[in-house]
Amino acid sequence: MNKFINKVIISDDKVIKKRNDRLKELYDYLDDRGFDNYPKIINVNDDNFETEYIKEKKVYELYTGEELMKTLSSLHNKTIEYKDVSKNKYRDIYDMISSNIEFLKKYYNDYLSGIEEEIYMSPSHYLFARNYSIINSALKYSYNTLKKWFKIVSNKSKERVCIVHNNVSLSHHLTGDKNYLISFDNYLVDTPILDLYKFYKREGYRLNFIKLIEIYEQNNKLEDDEKLLLNILISIPPKIEEINDEFLNCKNIKDTYNYMYSTLNIINKNK
Repeated sequence: MNKFINKVIISDDKVIKKRNDRLKELYDYLDDRGFDNYPKIINVNDDNFETEYIKEKKVYELYTGEELMKTLSSLHNKTIEYKDVSKNKYRDIYDMISSNIEFLKKYYNDYLSGIEEEIYMSPSHYLFARNYSIINSALKYSYNTLKKWFKIVSNKSKERVCIVHNNVSLSHHLTGDKNYLISFDNYLVDTPILDLYKFYKREGYRLNFIKLIEIYEQNNKLEDDEKLLLNILISIPPKIEEINDEFLNCKNIKDTYNYMYSTLNIINKNK
């Protein structure tokens, strides 16, 4: 019996999805680099790709996170290249992150000021105000670390890039006869930090990310500037936006602080 998930047809022995020649080129490249942890294409026609169906073994989520890090580090390690980079690129990254930090500083200062003027705080406002110090500390840390990072990279003439999956999640990693990454449709050639950062923001903060990074580095050691960049990106607080539902506002703020305290533990560990 066929299943349909996001325009993908899944049967017992194959997966059928819209033809994407860019993916075919990627898979050929991955084969050349010795990375075969993806479902193989078994047939191509004018409209579709057919890839092998992976019979997944159900494993504990934490274990899955560990296996994902092994597969991701292998992808990055086997596709690493050093390319010329202009100083303007690092300046642009610095300016973009710095601008975001300054925006969030003003946003949260104004948000807190508005709350402090209230006679009776709502539950979500009280929760926010009570824990505000961690947001303020995170913004200061991210800005100071950004300056440290820029000092390191400003004189670099090469950058380390690799194939970046760009959509890493537990649901896009399957364990069958071996580990597989799926859904490469949005892949990029960029810094490996991009995958680690996006995974952390999506769900990695709920896992033991310190251990996951240790597992990742067993196969792909991060450089000093890469570690700093990762710490900067994960320490920048998400933007909390209110909606007309107090229960969900409380939940969103609680989730944000769970993320921030998880990040604080990682930063303190790396000091």
